[in-house]
Amino acid sequence: MGKTKINSPRADRMPNAFYVATMRTTDGRNTNVETESQQWLTMSQTFHQAFQTLDDAYQRSLASLLTKSVGEKDEERDVYGQVLEQVAKQWARLPDPALAIYGQRVYNVFTDIVFRTSEALVAENEKILNIEQRFQEPELQAALTAMGLTPVNQKFNQLTHEIINLMSQRSEEEAERVKGELKAAREAMDVVYADYVELTNALIVTGAAPELESLAAVLNADYKKIEEQQKQSKSLPTVLVDSKVVGNHRYSVPEFATWQTIVEQNEKAFAIDASTNRIVSLAPKASKVGGLYLTLGGVAVKPTDAVDAKKEYALAYVKPQPEPTPVEPEE
Repeated sequence: MGKTKINSPRADRMPNAFYVATMRTTDGRNTNVETESQQWLTMSQTFHQAFQTLDDAYQRSLASLLTKSVGEKDEERDVYGQVLEQVAKQWARLPDPALAIYGQRVYNVFTDIVFRTSEALVAENEKILNIEQRFQEPELQAALTAMGLTPVNQKFNQLTHEIINLMSQRSEEEAERVKGELKAAREAMDVVYADYVELTNALIVTGAAPELESLAAVLNADYKKIEEQQKQSKSLPTVLVDSKVVGNHRYSVPEFATWQTIVEQNEKAFAIDASTNRIVSLAPKASKVGGLYLTLGGVAVKPTDAVDAKKEYALAYVKPQPEPTPVEPEE
C-alpha cells in the first residue's frame, strides 16, 4: 500500500488571496505536528518565518492609502481633540459666568463645525484646520489659556499637520514598493514551500518520520477545499458596483461572503481604510475626488458586512451625517 504524500497544488497560479490561504493553512497545520525529526522541525520554523514575511507584505498590500503611522497619529490626535471639546463643555457649565464664557467660546467652535473623530481623515483634517483658524482669534486664544488648554491645542494642531504631510507623501512609487515587497515575499515563499514539500514527502517515503503521513492527509484535504473555492469563485453570482465616477463593475460573490472576501480577490479595485474599517475604491478617478467609499443606500459598507448579490452597491463619497444640536448650558 502506497504511503500518503503531500499533493502540492499549483500555488504559482493562485491569486494572492488563495495563495496566502494555502500557506496560512500549511503553517497552522505544522504547529500541531509532533515529531522527533529535527530536520523537519527546522524546516517548519523556516516555513513559519517565510510565511510571516509573506503575510505582512500581503496585509500591507491590502491596506488603504492610510499607513499604520497615519492611523496611529490619528488615534492620538483624537484624544487631544476630545479633551479640548469635553473640557470646554464642562467649563461652559460652571455657575460663574466669568469662567463659563471661556468654555462656551471654545465649545461653540466644535459644535459650529460639527467636529467628529469618526469621519474620514480628509474631512476630519479640513475641519480641524477650520477649528485652528478660529482659535487664532484673540478671544479664543485667551479662553484656551484660561482653561490651561493651550498645550493640548498645540499638540492637536501639530498632529494634524503631521498627518497631512504623511498623507501628501503617498505616491504611486510607494504603492509599487508595497507590490514589490509582496512579489519578493511570494517568490521566497515559493522556494521554501517547494523545499518543505520535498523534505516532508522524503521523510514519509523513507519511513524516517511516518507520523508526517497524517499531516500530508490533512493538508491534501485542505488543499482540495481551497482549490474548489478557487474554481467556484470563477463561476459565482456577481454583485454590481455602480459609480458615476469610475463606471460599473461586477464582482464575484461567494456564499456567505463578506466584502473582505471581495476586497482580497479584487485588490486592484478596493482596499480597506484601517482608520474607519470601510471599503474604499482604489480607482485613480476616485482618489482624485478624495477617495470614494463603497455604500449601499448611502450607508458605508464595512469589510464585515455580508454581500447580497441581488442588491446594487455604489461608490460614493460618504458625507458626514449631522449630529443633533447640542443643548446649550444653562445660565
